[in-house]
Amino acid sequence: MILTVTLNAAVARTLVVPSLTLGHRHRAPESIALAGGKGINVARSLRSLGVPVLATGFAGGRNGDTIRDGLSEGAIPFDLVEIEGHSRTSTAIIDPMAGTQTEINEYGPEVSQTEAREFSRRFEHLMEYATAVVFAGSLPPNLDESFLIGMIQRSRERNLFTVVDSTPTVLRAALKASPSLVSPNQHEAESVAGFDFIEEEDFTRGLTRLVELGAESACITSPEGHSYFTSEDGIISALAPRVEAVSPIGSGDAYLAGLLTGLMHRELPPVDAVRLAAGCAAANAETIGAGVFDPRRAEELAEAVQIELHDRSFQSGRV
Repeated sequence: MILTVTLNAAVARTLVVPSLTLGHRHRAPESIALAGGKGINVARSLRSLGVPVLATGFAGGRNGDTIRDGLSEGAIPFDLVEIEGHSRTSTAIIDPMAGTQTEINEYGPEVSQTEAREFSRRFEHLMEYATAVVFAGSLPPNLDESFLIGMIQRSRERNLFTVVDSTPTVLRAALKASPSLVSPNQHEAESVAGFDFIEEEDFTRGLTRLVELGAESACITSPEGHSYFTSEDGIISALAPRVEAVSPIGSGDAYLAGLLTGLMHRELPPVDAVRLAAGCAAANAETIGAGVFDPRRAEELAEAVQIELHDRSFQSGRV
């Protein structure tokens, strides 16, 4: 079972608004509201792929009820700690005419020391049933990085595969706990590595930097459909097939779910796991809602993923 941790869960609303113009009234011909937060998005993607998963974290208020209802409707097992604060709402506005997306994310509620201790207690119990733990998304405003670092360390002590996908500040701190895998997007990786990725070789330098800072392995996804993953055989680069994208929101979460499915659940060779990951990301982009995709479509797109294997000096060969 893969345990996903979402410490700042949200009700995630996506609106499709053609020809969005600030200051004007619009109607959204299409919309969706889901239980959200990156860890929950990963859990939804894993559930679609048939992987045993459980989502944990904090949730409170009416939005907390909506998050629980959404998880139940998606048949995603969960154990969320009830908090006094009200869980946040995140809103994404997709303009298909301009090909743009606008995201508005609330900070989220604070968590009391009592609530944090209750989560730690439950987390210790849930780890007994897990093979991997995914820590994804932002932290509540009053929880510092040491809370997350402690959980990563406890997971590592149990020999669990640990994954971190968070904001640059949190990710930089989490690297001190030597997670098994970190999964930032290009912008996040650039912030942590300290330089912009302009040439393809820069992604290799970025991966190397993430490993130097403490990660055992790393993957980086780019907005153009490229991804890069460190493996024992070298660096695997992938280019997902071009699709008619509706919303790329959550594609990085779908990618991570596909990668973990391939590596841990299906025990595929890394190259084939990356193919599946890229296929999931592309399938996610064809739909509205993070982690909402047809797994059969993901498998179909995975067959069209272009793969190259590079050594550390970035000399390459097609696979």
